[in-house]
Amino acid sequence: MPPQTSPEGDYAPVPRQGWWNRNWKWAVPVGCLGMVGSCFCFAAIAVGWGYSSFKDMGAYTDAITEAQEDPHVQKALGGTFKAGFPSNTSVSSVNGRTHAEFVVPLDGPKADGTLHAVADKNGEAWTFRTLYVQVQDGQRIDLLDTEDTPSEGVPDEEVPHELEPEPSEPPAQKKPGGDHDIEL
Repeated sequence: MPPQTSPEGDYAPVPRQGWWNRNWKWAVPVGCLGMVGSCFCFAAIAVGWGYSSFKDMGAYTDAITEAQEDPHVQKALGGTFKAGFPSNTSVSSVNGRTHAEFVVPLDGPKADGTLHAVADKNGEAWTFRTLYVQVQDGQRIDLLDTEDTPSEGVPDEEVPHELEPEPSEPPAQKKPGGDHDIEL
């Protein structure tokens, strides 16, 4: 008996491959790029949310307002200026007291500067312990100084560390057992 052949003969169609076998060459790179893109989008949203919440904080808005209204800052930077993206920001809340430290670059038509601020909030109002503008030429304008003359030409070595808070009260004694925000 002769061997059985299919009705198409020796040229029968090859069964069709599955979707993955046909498309893996473009699906793998697109999938990887999609995951990387998702991570970048998530990071951008997180940074944008943090920046917008920081800009809405009272200490930031009060500090920028003080700098914009100060005639010495206006003269040094050349009139109105734009506040840049805050850097070196630190905000912490412990037992209803909030402490904020930040540095904001200022871009003026005549010169650039940097706003340095250290503030505490106990209740509703912010109290600044440090608030000054450091101009590019080395001039330091203290915004908390009640005198009308800014300190000009203060070298950077004599300027205290910009984010180091000054002690206002003796440090509380730590109890053994860990750090806790709320004492019971």
